[in-house]
This record gives sequence, C-alpha cells and structure tokens, in this order.
Amino acid sequence: MEIDGIVPELPRLDRGHFDRPDGSNGFNTIHGRSHTLRVWIHVTEIAEQLGVTSAEREALHYAALWHDIGRTHDGADYYHGAKSAGKVIGRRLHEGVDGPVLDMALAAVTHHSGSEEHGERAMAWTVQPTMALRVFRILKDADGLDRVRLGDLDPSYLRLQVSRERIDRAWELLVELP
Repeated sequence: MEIDGIVPELPRLDRGHFDRPDGSNGFNTIHGRSHTLRVWIHVTEIAEQLGVTSAEREALHYAALWHDIGRTHDGADYYHGAKSAGKVIGRRLHEGVDGPVLDMALAAVTHHSGSEEHGERAMAWTVQPTMALRVFRILKDADGLDRVRLGDLDPSYLRLQVSRERIDRAWELLVELP
C-alpha cells in the first residue's frame, strides 16, 4: 500500500489479540485493525518528522499496536490502557522487547486513555522519563488524530504542532484504511 509516496511495511495484526472476555472479538470494530494501523502510521510518521531516537520509534511501534487490545467494548473505557498493558504481559507479547523500550511502550499504553496530567506524572517513574514522555505524547496525539473516524476531532487537544498539521493526513488515512 502506498500512502503519500511512503510505502510503509504495515504490520500484520493477530486477530486473537483483540479477543474480549465475553467471547467477542474487536478486530473489525472502531478500535480494531483499521484504527490500530492508522495510529501506527501516525506514530511512525510523527516520529520521523520529530527525529526521535530509535528506541522511541521502537516503543511507539509497540505502543500503537498494543494500545487498544485490552478493550472489552467500544464505549468510554477509562481503564482500557491498563487492561491493554496487562494483556501484553498475559499473552507474553513483550518477550524479546528490550527493557527500556518495553518500559516506554507499556507506560504510554497504560496511560494513553487516562488523565493527561496523571500520565505525564507517571512518565517520571520510567527508566527514560524524557523519552517516555515524548512517546506518551506522540501516542496520545496519534490516537487523537484518528478521532476523525468519529467526527469529533478537536485540534486543541493535540499536544504537538506537528500533530495539528496532520489533520488532512488523518482524513486521507481514514479513506485509505477504512
């Protein structure tokens, strides 16, 4: 798939990662495959624009893929980030991931759905606080950009200028990965 001249190697997503406790599967829901891939593309492109470190890029890769796998439904779910991080550990998806990268990814996943202030404070407890905070903010913005699918994206909630400049890109991705 070519996207604006960029040909990313889109990751393959395991349908089983979206299994829910009630026996349903969220792979084809609004927080499933397409949303996850759009968020992954956003974090990849934002990371490139910002010139983040390779460890941050790797953490963002995992965080984008894992951020919603713990959802039990598609409604408001303040704790789904923590449930997603728990699912990563429970399913052993983290095996082989470098410690500091895993720390940043899981911190961002855990806190992406909660209060901004709480998430920012929590990043101070990570192994690489400055990098973890950047990963957290990029994930929050990438996830927020995909609110175009719900018709309620408010650019004032985006943290980074580079993210506010991506709104047209968010609409393009929604068309290309519906």
